[in-house]
Amino acid sequence: MTDRRQAHLIGDGVLALMLTVFAQLDLRFNVEQADHYGSEPVRAITTAVATAVLALRRRAPVATAVCVALASAGPQLFTTLTVQLWGDFLPLLIATYSAARYAEGRRVILGVLAPCAAMTVAWLLVPAVHSTPNLPIMFLPYLFCIAAGRIVRRQVHGHEAARALARRLEDERQESIRAAISEERGRLARELHDIVAHCVSVMVVQAGAAEDLLDRDPDAARAPLRSVQDTGRQAITELSRMLGLLRGAAGGPGLRPQPGTADLADLATHMSEIGLPVTVSATGAVRPLAPGVELTIYRVVQEALTNTLKHAGPAQARVLLHYTESEVTVEVVDDGRGAIGAGTGHGLVGMRERVGLYGGTLSADAEPTGGFAVRASLPLTEPPARAGAAPQP
Repeated sequence: MTDRRQAHLIGDGVLALMLTVFAQLDLRFNVEQADHYGSEPVRAITTAVATAVLALRRRAPVATAVCVALASAGPQLFTTLTVQLWGDFLPLLIATYSAARYAEGRRVILGVLAPCAAMTVAWLLVPAVHSTPNLPIMFLPYLFCIAAGRIVRRQVHGHEAARALARRLEDERQESIRAAISEERGRLARELHDIVAHCVSVMVVQAGAAEDLLDRDPDAARAPLRSVQDTGRQAITELSRMLGLLRGAAGGPGLRPQPGTADLADLATHMSEIGLPVTVSATGAVRPLAPGVELTIYRVVQEALTNTLKHAGPAQARVLLHYTESEVTVEVVDDGRGAIGAGTGHGLVGMRERVGLYGGTLSADAEPTGGFAVRASLPLTEPPARAGAAPQP
């Protein structure tokens, strides 16, 4: 903005200098009519003032118009100077345009009336100008400059408003992108937590089992150690897949789709192999679900079974999916010690966030008869958009 103002100031200075030279030459070429135009020193000074002050036509448009008017018409009251020369008439027109273009508020009225008053004085007091044919020659260009100045001002303001709106929309778009990125990072952080927590918990349990068997039955210890290796490979694969998503390589080769209800049987088999027998069943009219709901159900079951493996001791678990017309409910119940807690861990907090994102509810409590139960209900209709939440893929 500062560079533009400096460029405008330089341009106006050049314009004022060119007009000053032109006006003085105009007076010199009309020297044979010196008596008609008055004293040579006076006309040279007033014309120079009227042209030189145009260098400030953008910074002070009203003051410039008043100064030009006084320099052009003031001496008419005492001598025979006239605006009939182009060197004096052009500054009046430029000052009028500048006032109409750059003046703010009601000051524009003073800015455009001052040149009008100067031309009126010249028309009334100078015999060479005071004739009816000269009236349109003087005032039509004046009116044209006013109209041109106001039209250009309106167009420029319209362009500036459009640019401001475009900048605001771009800022809002960038803010929306940043919010979406932040939400996506939070989602991926929850994904990584679920994956790492599950795999590490399985590896810890299996490593402990292998340690117990090393002294009594070294051959039997091979199975849990192999399970630790397999689980470690699974963790690495899952982490690579999530990092691929973070890098925007979701469509690359080797990246599997997000897990869902169809993968619960494989999850149950894996958990059974590492020491937690799990059964999966479904009731109601089984139907395809939205990808986000499918992933939410899978992560809820995975987190609940991981907590059972870590805290419930020797136990069994069952997973039940129940479909109705309006919602799907997932229930994970074990018969262990029931000591997981009432949903204060980070994993259970993440489950509540996932379920709440789709307008569902989640409970995690010890069973009266022993064991622990995690239950989540998710509506099958699209929930209202939650403030600050980005849509899930």
